[in-house]
Amino acid sequence: MSTSYADSAQAREWDRRFDEFGRPRPTRADFCHDYTTADLSARRDQQLAERKALAIRINAAVDQIAEFYGMKERT
Repeated sequence: MSTSYADSAQAREWDRRFDEFGRPRPTRADFCHDYTTADLSARRDQQLAERKALAIRINAAVDQIAEFYGMKERT
């Protein structure tokens, strides 16, 4: 209960300060973004490239550990 009271008190204080500065209050639409199919596919492609690069780095690190402990011959 105290958390919800504190949050609402902070929100009221924040609104009061915005009103004093003459700034418009943000609307709910300002906090949301409507992603298009192109945005989502570009993000998916970027994530795939990041995963591939990460897999290469992880495999290289595992190979280095295996070489250090003699589980794999050095190349």
